[in-house]
Amino acid sequence: MRYAFIDAEKVTEHNPDGHGVSLMCRILGVSRSGYYAWRAARPAAEARADQESELVTEIRKLQTQSRRAYCSPRVTAALRRKGRRINRERVERLMREHDLRGITRRRRRSLTRLDKKAVFSLTWSNVASPPSSPAPSWSRTSPICPPLPAGGTSPPSSTWPPGR
Repeated sequence: MRYAFIDAEKVTEHNPDGHGVSLMCRILGVSRSGYYAWRAARPAAEARADQESELVTEIRKLQTQSRRAYCSPRVTAALRRKGRRINRERVERLMREHDLRGITRRRRRSLTRLDKKAVFSLTWSNVASPPSSPAPSWSRTSPICPPLPAGGTSPPSSTWPPGR
């Protein structure tokens, strides 16, 4: 952005009241060599932008032909069949930047399905019977719930909670 400003405001025959490049670079805090490198790379950047715009129109054409069913892997394969040497990541980036997305026409299916013919019946034979023996008592070494001290109503603070 600064280089574009320097390019617009420098002294030329169309802008005789402009300022020198070295002065503007010093004020804006950029190097003169950086400005001249930017200026030399500008034609290549413009050519690359033109190529990408042509590529985007070709991608859009493929998208409309496929009724937007093609995503980046299929678009890349179609472009390669047409003779273009192109990378899938570049196609992904261009499709993302220009909001080109493929649609998925298939429904999501569940892997586990309910058997519609199965009949659910609740009988007492399906239900577990209550235990016949009384609940087990806690052992003295139980890490889950230690026994209460004799005559106490709460666990001793030195042993509860475990691990402290």
